[in-house]
Amino acid sequence: MCFRPPSAAKAVKCTSCGMLNPPTLEKCKKCGVDMPKAKDETKEK
Repeated sequence: MCFRPPSAAKAVKCTSCGMLNPPTLEKCKKCGVDMPKAKDETKEK
């Protein structure tokens, strides 16, 4: 069985090169473009 940390499922795709980055990064680790801000997942309905 493979253990995958919860953050692995929430990778953010770079809009410039398509690289999947952890949501904690501010810049893409491949091309250096600013990453979009993570959306707040605790929104109230």
